[in-house]
Amino acid sequence: MPRRPIDQLKAGRAYYARLLPQVDDAHFGALWHLFTVGHLVTTDLDSIARRYHCSFADLDLLATLGIDEEREMRATDLASTLYLSNAVISTRIARLERNGLVQRRRRKDRRAYALRLTETGRALVEQAIVEIARQAKIARFFRELAPEDQSSLVRILGELHQRFDREFVGGPYQDD
Repeated sequence: MPRRPIDQLKAGRAYYARLLPQVDDAHFGALWHLFTVGHLVTTDLDSIARRYHCSFADLDLLATLGIDEEREMRATDLASTLYLSNAVISTRIARLERNGLVQRRRRKDRRAYALRLTETGRALVEQAIVEIARQAKIARFFRELAPEDQSSLVRILGELHQRFDREFVGGPYQDD
């Protein structure tokens, strides 16, 4: 396998064109780049999050609670928003609660708990966001793009995100 990403893409497309000539491979470059860049971004963000004794997925959960704190959020609401199963969200919330970052409190109807970010959780998210802005490779690479490329990238990824969101089973906006 070649070392450079562009050469890897060419080799992959040539391989699959020979193996499956009947398959339209126009999407292959976007798929491969998004998958690979996503993995690299996650690895980089997780290395920063580990300094705060959590994963980037944990920071995303905590930040979501902070951003949406005006609304009482149940675990099932959070699972839907983050595209996670109820089992995964329950395990994660229990761990974050043990670490003093999330608080559960009974809702008025007594059937479920409302989740709340603690002050410790809020401080952790704020520190991590500042460090991510300073240290994350994706933030640095994004800043190095020309302003029109930054806008185009955000627009294109936003459109893809919106389309996936509408079709994702269990997603928060699938009925919109």
